[in-house]
Amino acid sequence: MNDPFHNSSDGEIIEAVLSGQREQFAVIVQRYRKALLRLANQQLGHPQLAEDVVQETFLNAFRWLNTYDSRYSFRTWLWTILKNACHRAYEQSSRRIKLNNTGSRSQKLIEQISSNELSALEQLTCKEDHEHVRLLLDQLSDLQAEAVKLRFFGQMKFKEIADLVGCSLPAAKARVRQGLIHLTEFIERDQFQSQAELAQEIPNDV
Repeated sequence: MNDPFHNSSDGEIIEAVLSGQREQFAVIVQRYRKALLRLANQQLGHPQLAEDVVQETFLNAFRWLNTYDSRYSFRTWLWTILKNACHRAYEQSSRRIKLNNTGSRSQKLIEQISSNELSALEQLTCKEDHEHVRLLLDQLSDLQAEAVKLRFFGQMKFKEIADLVGCSLPAAKARVRQGLIHLTEFIERDQFQSQAELAQEIPNDV
């Protein structure tokens, strides 16, 4: 059955929910769940915890929907709720998951991150690449890592990133650009180290 609100704007759906059609909030959930889950996974590195955080985000968004100011982007408002929920979940956690997989990956990995294509992002959800991406992102500054995550896993526009983190539009673009440059450098470093280790394993009499 086709939902008449399926192609409606966020604002139209919000108006419907606030007017009493509470079931239409399901359209919001369907529209943003995958992107929120990708971002929560990148922030927390724990699939089940990410699921819990996303559910909490939607619950709080529904509960406080009447406080949303329509002059601003609904997606940015929703992402702010997620960011706060991730922060709470991280602080409540007794320890952060340790990542042991430090093996190198090919340049294709950074191309996947920077492509901003859904198909490429979906490929990064496999356990091995997901952990390696988190490991690389952890080596960035907090500002750069957050901007890259919001841009490529949260699928946010530069203006939305700037509004969310409280910086100028040029600064948001610069953080993403510098973050990608550093990620490329990290991959090249890993590749060089891997080649050096391989060379040391080759017998001298070969």
